Amino acid sequence: MKIKNVKASEIITTKDFPVHNPHILKIYFKICQKDNAILPPTPIIPLSIGLPLLKGKTDKEKLYNKKIKQFIKDSGAKYIMCDGSHKTTSLTLTHHKIHSAILETDNDVKEFHNLVEVGEILSFASENTIDKILFEKANHLKTAKFFETVEDKTKRMVEEKVIP
Repeated sequence: MKIKNVKASEIITTKDFPVHNPHILKIYFKICQKDNAILPPTPIIPLSIGLPLLKGKTDKEKLYNKKIKQFIKDSGAKYIMCDGSHKTTSLTLTHHKIHSAILETDNDVKEFHNLVEVGEILSFASENTIDKILFEKANHLKTAKFFETVEDKTKRMVEEKVIP
């Protein structure tokens, strides 16, 4: 598992808008203002490893697959976020890159899950293999009206005045 600082414009985020818990966002924001280096990395998967696609058996699934592929091409996104919307939003609001754990193999996923068990990572609400995570993300995104990078979503939150 590699650790890397990644631009917010390179990471596809969740469809949740705004973030679920404004209090958690405030906590992360204060941390990012003081010392963002203490935050654990955000798990992301390179799109070169796999895409968040559905099985493609129905017209709706085929349409989703076409739209997500086009978004990836048009946006220049290189990764998909597995978990960490509050943290990535706070890092973006404070003009920091996203401190990320690059998950490229199932062993990387297992290693990241193990970091939760020993307390080095706060949580990891994702499956236990790359393929399962990508399918989980596809199922999450399939009802989205559009897709966004972390940077896009953060800008929209600011524009729509939903930042606490």
